[in-house]
Amino acid sequence: MIFDTHCHMQFDDYDNIEKELETMEKYWVKYATLIWSDYESTIKCLNLAKKYSQFLVVVWIMHPIDAPKIENFDFEINRMFDLVEKNKDIILWVWEAWYDYFHINKDNYKKEQQDQTRIFEANIELAKKYNLPLIIHNRDAWEDTYEIIKKHKVEKFVIHCYTGNYDWAMKFIDLSPEAHIWFSWIVTFKNAQNVQDTTKRIPLERILVETDAPYLAPPPFRGKLNTSWYTKFVLDKIKELRSEAPELIENQIYENSLRFYWVEN
Repeated sequence: MIFDTHCHMQFDDYDNIEKELETMEKYWVKYATLIWSDYESTIKCLNLAKKYSQFLVVVWIMHPIDAPKIENFDFEINRMFDLVEKNKDIILWVWEAWYDYFHINKDNYKKEQQDQTRIFEANIELAKKYNLPLIIHNRDAWEDTYEIIKKHKVEKFVIHCYTGNYDWAMKFIDLSPEAHIWFSWIVTFKNAQNVQDTTKRIPLERILVETDAPYLAPPPFRGKLNTSWYTKFVLDKIKELRSEAPELIENQIYENSLRFYWVEN
């Protein structure tokens, strides 16, 4: 069994959800999570999860890139807390705690870095209040990401779409026995040697897999719509890289996902 721990199949790109679910079943993808992109799309995620048992929902306060445009942070934060309170049965994680210095406006660096910190800390507060795992996006901000997790003693977290090396992965893993690393299609790219080396070497029980669909389609489908059943190709690459038996790898990663998100099989 396979668990796609991150996708955006609530997007309009997917005009036939039933067909997507049929293909997922064909390729043994039992669950997929829906990551919303703005507050309004959360409602679509929740409706899909209520209709289809294969879907689970992740919540977040706001996209950090949008932070400089927000006039009332308290309003955005409070309405997300309220949404989680009303939907605790199907909201399983908090996304996206974020330091992304690739997208930051260099002319307004300090202000935007402070905005990112405020959202990061609000997501930590939300995750701790409801005892939810925290999903962390990091781009060009390894040290600051590490320090804020350490400072706030975040225990149950995963580093999304991992792009770093083995040493950084182990630094995060050593922060908590409930720390995990997410591998996406990046692990299949020929130039992703650091990611592949990390995949080979970190403990198997700390690995989760994701598609980030409709983004980051794997090499056989570059330029086409990514979809949740493509998780199979991420998993196949991990099986190729690691020394354990393929069946053991698949079963362990699936069990990691269930345990991390408290999902019953």
